[in-house]
Amino acid sequence: MNLTCFVMKEGTQYASLCVELDVASCGNTEEEAMQGLKDAIETYLEFMKEEGRETEIYRPVPMNELRDFLFTDPERKKYTLKAVPLELEHA
Repeated sequence: MNLTCFVMKEGTQYASLCVELDVASCGNTEEEAMQGLKDAIETYLEFMKEEGRETEIYRPVPMNELRDFLFTDPERKKYTLKAVPLELEHA
């Protein structure tokens, strides 16, 4: 499973977001934010599978929420934003 994720600094923490699944996390470092996101994605996928909702797994972030995540704060231009491909093996 190939997913598109963003990670960016917000204040003293880093926020991470998976675009295809609308799953997010945060951490004190980029690595913590991405590991938290990976864990959250795996938990989400397991839950959806257990509930028999495999056809509902993909739920992209609504465009207005993605816009808010990326562009709402004018100060955010100072922060680093990275698009991170994430590959997961999930049964």
